[in-house]
Amino acid sequence: MTDIAKRDFAELAALHFLRHHLNITLKNEYMTEEDPKVLWDSLKDRYGHQVKALLPKAKREWLHLRFQDYNSVEQYNLVLHRIVTCLKLCGEKITDADMIDKTLSTFHANHVNIQRQYRQAKYEKYSELVSVLLEAQGEDETLVENHTSRPTGSSAAPKANASSFKKGKNQNNQNKGKNLWKNGGKVNKTSFKKKGNQNSKSKKGSTSGEYGKQDQVCVKCGTRGHWSRICRTPKHLIELYQEKHGKKKSEHESHFTVEIQNSEQKMAAMQIDKKVDKKAVVAMHIDDKMEQNAADAELKLSDDLMDSDQLYGDI
Repeated sequence: MTDIAKRDFAELAALHFLRHHLNITLKNEYMTEEDPKVLWDSLKDRYGHQVKALLPKAKREWLHLRFQDYNSVEQYNLVLHRIVTCLKLCGEKITDADMIDKTLSTFHANHVNIQRQYRQAKYEKYSELVSVLLEAQGEDETLVENHTSRPTGSSAAPKANASSFKKGKNQNNQNKGKNLWKNGGKVNKTSFKKKGNQNSKSKKGSTSGEYGKQDQVCVKCGTRGHWSRICRTPKHLIELYQEKHGKKKSEHESHFTVEIQNSEQKMAAMQIDKKVDKKAVVAMHIDDKMEQNAADAELKLSDDLMDSDQLYGDI
């Protein structure tokens, strides 16, 4: 390879290197420049004054930089390296000794003893000091977490081995129809119950208040608080009430009618009515006996009084 070819290759490599590190807008602007020296001189003339503009700002940041103003060592280290890089770019010389002195001299006033211990260690490189600071920061964070996890003198909280489980709306029907074809292909008929019948039963069977304590008028005796089927009013009072109001005597009274489809349910309802009627009859007999006993006692008392009066009259 001749000297001209070598020179052309070196110029092309330098031109490629410069264009590779340029911004997109600058690439388009200097696309016609084929000589790398001309491209470098034009860029130097355009951005050479930036050093004079950045140097005062970098010195001011270096002057006000303090280790105590940052919450962690990582944040301080990043800011320190950014400022040092800018100062070196502007021609200022910053050594590791300057960085170590800057860090230790800006500790908080409460950490004077720690600062003296670091100075007595006599670190020669700033990286060694940073590694020690990072290790101490990790130990301090672990100590604080252990202290704030629970109060001093209290026991540790027990471990939770199980948690409560709440079914979602879609999980109720997750296994619906799962066991339909078990037991030799027989379908479980209970899984096909109609929801309408259940709702109708619950609505018809729900009555407000205790059974027999509703605020209704009894047709037999005219009093409130019970139905006619469980009325315990004596017979002669019922007859007097019926004659006074001109009502015919009726053995049964229908408060509401329920349409029963199945014969088994109808028979059960009839048996319940018979039991209620029997209880009412027994209660009426008891009342009659009590009234008869009271009448006999009154008659006996009146006879005794008459005998005593007759006895005193004879005397």
